[in-house]
Amino acid sequence: MRDLSPRIQVAIRPYALDDDDVNDILQECWIRILNRLDSFRRDGSFAAWAITVSKNVARKAWRKRKRVEAAAALLKHGSQTADHVPDPEEVLSLQLQRRILSEALARLPDRERDVVVLRLLEGRSAADTAAALGMSVRAARAALDRAMHRLRGMKAVRRLLIEWDGGN
Repeated sequence: MRDLSPRIQVAIRPYALDDDDVNDILQECWIRILNRLDSFRRDGSFAAWAITVSKNVARKAWRKRKRVEAAAALLKHGSQTADHVPDPEEVLSLQLQRRILSEALARLPDRERDVVVLRLLEGRSAADTAAALGMSVRAARAALDRAMHRLRGMKAVRRLLIEWDGGN
């Protein structure tokens, strides 16, 4: 791990926001590498295989972040005209909101995060969400309820909700 981690960091850096994000993704990479160790065929370099696995983990994290950013932008600026140019303070605020939402979703268990993304961010029906995740509609609704309870319990998300509601 000590020898290969710097090479993995170089490979995943383009998908990360900052050094802290690189370290978080690197941890996820090593978890995935260890969980998938039995799929390494030993017909090539372990380092090359581990870097490929790591890039896939980083790409998945990047795609997830982009979905969250799009949802945050829609929530924040959905009613504004297309020619509206946000001032620098708005841009910073939006970046902070994106980071908060991304971090909050990342803290959810995978199943709950998937339900939130499909139902709330992609706007799928309960039946479509359940089918996509291989669960019953009732289980999908329960997972969404648990996820929303967890999200409302996060201090940063509560502050965001108050801000979006105009402080009321």
